Amino acid sequence: QVDINMQTFPIQDVVAVSCAAHRINEGFIKKDQIRFDKKYEKSTCNSDMLYNYFFTDKKFDVKNSDKEQATEVIDYLKGLSFKAIERELTEFESNVLKLVSSTEITKDKLGIAASLPKVYLNKVEQDGWTSRELELSRTSEKVGKLHQRERFEGIVEFTRYIPRTMSYIVTCSIDDKHILKFFTDKKLKTQSKITIEGFVKSQAKGKYHPGFETVINRIKLVED
Repeated sequence: QVDINMQTFPIQDVVAVSCAAHRINEGFIKKDQIRFDKKYEKSTCNSDMLYNYFFTDKKFDVKNSDKEQATEVIDYLKGLSFKAIERELTEFESNVLKLVSSTEITKDKLGIAASLPKVYLNKVEQDGWTSRELELSRTSEKVGKLHQRERFEGIVEFTRYIPRTMSYIVTCSIDDKHILKFFTDKKLKTQSKITIEGFVKSQAKGKYHPGFETVINRIKLVED
């Protein structure tokens, strides 16, 4: 009798199956979403799909495109080792790096493996935004008057969900050269044009770039 907890599978195969699950589910579905969100009640979360694929007869089709994407995901996430030179990795990033650097994977790591396509897509988006932010930072000055309520027209450049506050931090470009940031509970579409009113809370140099960032709060999105 083989102990299923000790059974191992090649990392390449596991990530290919993970990419297939991500494609079938049109994204990453967590266990909690199945339990608490009616929208997902008939779905199977990605980690269960991986478990079913490797340990039951509930197989699904893994396409060549999934296998190709798996190679891309693994290679890209191995690049976290270069990030580790620049800064300390988060615990999650360290676990991801350890996983993609191994050749085999055990049952207890299937959960994290299921999230790798999503982690990869987030990192690609983040890296793309980092270079765009750097480009904007070269021209970014303060916009609006500090401690005044102002109206801005801008383009949504990047949004990131913050689980702790259950809101999105949104970064906009103003006139294609200034950086404006605010929090909202609405998911705004990147590259969409918005008109927004808000109280200018701060205007300071960015943490990761040399330009100015204007931060507003008490916002109101102005509909056309």
